Amino acid sequence: LKELPAHLVAFSGAMAAAFTAWLLPMLVFELCPVARAGDTVRIPSMEIASGVHMPVLSIGTGGLESQAASTIVINWLGLGAYGIDTALIYRNQQAVGAAINASGVPRKDLFITTKIPGCMQAKASIESDLKQLGVDYIDLLLIHFPGPISARCPSTWGVLEDYHAKGVLKSIGVSNFQTKDLEAILNVAKVKPAVNQIEHNILHHDDATIAFCQKHIIKVEAYSPLGRGNHSGDITDNKAIQGIAAAHNVSTYQVALRWILQHGHIVTFQSSSQAHQAADADVFGFALSAAELAALDGLQNASAASASTL
Repeated sequence: LKELPAHLVAFSGAMAAAFTAWLLPMLVFELCPVARAGDTVRIPSMEIASGVHMPVLSIGTGGLESQAASTIVINWLGLGAYGIDTALIYRNQQAVGAAINASGVPRKDLFITTKIPGCMQAKASIESDLKQLGVDYIDLLLIHFPGPISARCPSTWGVLEDYHAKGVLKSIGVSNFQTKDLEAILNVAKVKPAVNQIEHNILHHDDATIAFCQKHIIKVEAYSPLGRGNHSGDITDNKAIQGIAAAHNVSTYQVALRWILQHGHIVTFQSSSQAHQAADADVFGFALSAAELAALDGLQNASAASASTL
């Protein structure tokens, strides 16, 4: 076969780039089947386990007083978004449950993620989660962290599997687990963890744990996707992120969320007002280019190198 003329090569390259930009917003997601008149946002979903579809964006309630948690959930549900992330140690689940009940949204349309604290007293913690939330099943239950007695995690996983077999837990997973912690679970698991929820953002990502999860088909869910103050660096004021945001006429927060989603991960984030929630969730109308993704991927190492010279 003869080589294509240079002008045709350039044309085909441009067409491929245009096609990629068109296709990327739809990759790894499927439209959430729930859509109601008046919904402001539509969040796509991802299959995390057989027959279990999770919205790729959920609203988080960690570290909030009960009233604030209730307000955030009410605002989120009012937009037509139905993924909610909470935990037993947040001590606000009764308020979250009351907000869910008052919303009038059918339980089947919601996706509730909650967590038990560590690998002790799993049965009591699960029962407390159910009671506080006022539900008879949980869509995704996570072990919040492996410590302080991580050796108990394999037996705790067996308790989760028992509740999963009864249909009380539709899917089960972990949070803040690194490779060695995941290996201990996988060695005994009859049901593989569906999700590992970890701190993950442009300026802070554990690539080794993510690679392990991907190898074993465990979905990665990001928390603190917009950074954590001094812990992850300043995403808002990062010049590279600002430049990419300006190129797409979006905010730095939208770029940060889109970067995670476009890598095929799930996100739980926290935003107070309904207007901010709607803006942050508006991340499906643009796509980052391969070059932009690569530039953002490298910011963690660039930030670490910069910090080491101070």
